[in-house]
Amino acid sequence: MALKHNERLIFRGRLFPDGRPTVIEIADGRIARINQVDALDEPVGTQRWLSPGFCDIQINGFAGRDFCSPDLQPEDVKGIAEAVFKTGTTRFLATIITNSLDTLCHQAATIAEAMDRDPFVRRSCVGIHLEGPFLNPEDGPRGAHPREHIRPPSIPDFERVQEAARGRVALLTLAPEQPGAEALIRHAASKNVIVSLGHHGADWPAITKAVEAGARLCTHLCNGSHATLPRLNNYIWHQLAEDRLWASFIADGHHIPPTTLRSVFRAKTPARAILVTDAISAAGMPPGRHHLGRMEVELTKEHKVVLPETPYLAGSAADMPWTIRHAITDGCVSLADALRMTTINPRALLRRYIQPWTMRPGAEADLVEFLWRAEPDGLSVRQTILGPYSGVNGA
Repeated sequence: MALKHNERLIFRGRLFPDGRPTVIEIADGRIARINQVDALDEPVGTQRWLSPGFCDIQINGFAGRDFCSPDLQPEDVKGIAEAVFKTGTTRFLATIITNSLDTLCHQAATIAEAMDRDPFVRRSCVGIHLEGPFLNPEDGPRGAHPREHIRPPSIPDFERVQEAARGRVALLTLAPEQPGAEALIRHAASKNVIVSLGHHGADWPAITKAVEAGARLCTHLCNGSHATLPRLNNYIWHQLAEDRLWASFIADGHHIPPTTLRSVFRAKTPARAILVTDAISAAGMPPGRHHLGRMEVELTKEHKVVLPETPYLAGSAADMPWTIRHAITDGCVSLADALRMTTINPRALLRRYIQPWTMRPGAEADLVEFLWRAEPDGLSVRQTILGPYSGVNGA
């Protein structure tokens, strides 16, 4: 799939959300004509669909490149953007995780530089997700984040990274129970930064205070948590019960068991749930040893990323087609609901940074055409377009 500037293209499929057979003509990156048709040419047992391009608010890396590398270069940012575009993801947040402030500033500055100088990166990379360093340092909630770089929430420290990012930090994940968290939440929210709760051990009062201060999201809820929790009184239940909080989930077949995934989808409903990949550099790569920042991780033949010789997860090797498939097969949601959690909902969360998706003549094209077969193939991307940029997989 080669990224290219397009002139005239035709997209065909069942149009999200109601599945009407549709042919869309695109000229110079914009929708020229939308035609309803009676039928589509579909292989037996397969459906051809059209949806908004996928939007992933948590990508750490892809195809051997790593936003969390201390040696990150603008070419790496472009390489990741092009790689995820092939999977149907047209919009994403470049996610950097806990590290020294100097390293975080280098990574943020490099991503901002890539956005400034490359028009494709500027369109596809909506901003930066700063996941850490203001997290709970305990084993369990800390996850794979390096303990030595965990810091108390600090407005000056956050602003140092935001200044390096040239204002591109759009999402901040922090632990709300840590001293200084409430002040940082209020500060970041006042600057139109989305604040998310993650890698924490907060009780109900701390979660409530965080929401009242401006927190709006839970980062990969159910993960980044203690191995053992009180059965009926814990922060996973608290966040599921708080209707003012949206939640992101990693539906990759490893992070959340199927029955749990069904339960959390029913608690948050598809209206307040967002699917993320949490992809690292191992995504799109063969099994073996890979890196998340300076940490070595292992991608198993079961498509699972762990700390070497341990059962502990360290990110994901999923792409959005894989995640959508598991949301449907494990989480028991419809294809339309899985697409909503992958397209409309994250765009709504990021509404201060990108325009809502629209399907009308004259609008910029932001589409993915794919084939859907529940088993064994799942979702296969055929072609993707974002404005003047398009790619064809030839599926």
